[in-house]
Amino acid sequence: MLVRKFWVRVLDLVGLTLAICLLVSPKVSAATNYYIGIVGIESRTKTINLGDYTNLDDMAKHPLAYAQDVFEDILTTDLPTVGLTTVDKTAYSKAMRTNEAEFQRVQEQMRKSIAQLDKGDTSEAVKLFDKKLDYFIYGYIANMTITHRESIASSNLAVRVDLTTRIVEASSGKVVCVVTGKGESASRGGGSRKSFKFGGDEISEECWHEALEKAINQIVEKIKKQV
Repeated sequence: MLVRKFWVRVLDLVGLTLAICLLVSPKVSAATNYYIGIVGIESRTKTINLGDYTNLDDMAKHPLAYAQDVFEDILTTDLPTVGLTTVDKTAYSKAMRTNEAEFQRVQEQMRKSIAQLDKGDTSEAVKLFDKKLDYFIYGYIANMTITHRESIASSNLAVRVDLTTRIVEASSGKVVCVVTGKGESASRGGGSRKSFKFGGDEISEECWHEALEKAINQIVEKIKKQV
């Protein structure tokens, strides 16, 4: 009899605890999800000329497009963890599957959208997406520096990227968040017979990617703290 009363009291306490949890934390069960469009990356630095430092044609020809892909990949993965569901640019995706001229046209539309977002006008950015959005996010490379590091034992190139990102409210064009990130990476190559040094005289895809990734990851972490 005592055992039965004990378990009845335990079950009553469990039920009471669950009821209190539901009352004091309604936000958990009714979390709001926002849709955000990744507009792209523009350059505010005078030159991004990877062609002088690499033999990789695609990366050297379209460094901003490469940066855009890295930007989108990381944000698409990480922003949903803070309640921001990313939306693909339909026009951009279609252009990637057509031809170079169409690709350039959409890239120009992206640059135009970013210029208008800087002025608080979202009308151009809306054209890149089919879905109604709550926010837009875009970035620009504020600085890209390529330096040559040389010592007795090694010789290589290092790239540093300074990236600024803004989140804009779609309904008003108001900037709600501004964050910056910095990333640096050095090329790592084989030995040089002429100088008997180890390192690399070209910026590899991995080097450019790593610098971008570090800068964007810093930005994501800062966004998480502000959302």
